[in-house]
Amino acid sequence: MTEQNEDHGLALVVADRGFVWVGKVRTTSDWVEIEAGRAVRRWGTSEGLNELANKGPLTNTRLDAAADLKVNRKALIAIIPCEVDKWAA
Repeated sequence: MTEQNEDHGLALVVADRGFVWVGKVRTTSDWVEIEAGRAVRRWGTSEGLNELANKGPLTNTRLDAAADLKVNRKALIAIIPCEVDKWAA
């Protein structure tokens, strides 16, 4: 099997069991690698994750400290691209 790497840039990663992270995302055939990934503890939105991706962290958004992490590709539910300008801080 040929391993393919794909960069997704800054994105939200939704995994099974309700986990959501934001960070610089790369996928391989086996892993979702999230550089400087921050767990999203509270979305703080009224319109869901797409609002968070498009508007960046809001007043009620709660993020954990950053860490590099890997998530098994089999646990991946969705990758939602983020507006980079809105997440710059």
